[in-house]
Amino acid sequence: MIKMTAPLCQICGRNPATYVCQSCAHTVCNNCFDPSRWSCSNCVAKSSPPLAQPQAVSSFSLATWLFFIAFAMIVVGTLLMTVGSFAGSNGIFNGGAVILIGPIPIVLGTGPYSLVLIVLAAVLTVIALGFFLFLRRKVQR
Repeated sequence: MIKMTAPLCQICGRNPATYVCQSCAHTVCNNCFDPSRWSCSNCVAKSSPPLAQPQAVSSFSLATWLFFIAFAMIVVGTLLMTVGSFAGSNGIFNGGAVILIGPIPIVLGTGPYSLVLIVLAAVLTVIALGFFLFLRRKVQR
């Protein structure tokens, strides 16, 4: 009785060949075969385009960058308000501060325009809260 053995892989030469490449007709083993392309590893390497160099990708998301920009704007605005308060007209000390605890502003001010600025801060806070609630309602649908 004649015993039939599978031929060895034509790429690695170690394992028994179980597949035939559709491109070059080589008999190949499981390790040297790509079943998704039905080709041997040599043909896959020839047909694949060279990998592009990886580009530098920022590890920060868009929201994180927007947070950093907003924080920088707050710091610059605070510095400008501080410098502007020392350069008041006619030597009169003008100053102000807005402290936000959550959505609630605490507005402090001295000088001739402090009442107008306090009302403006309150109106802007109400508008911002309304806008926030409007957007939140749209997202939850």
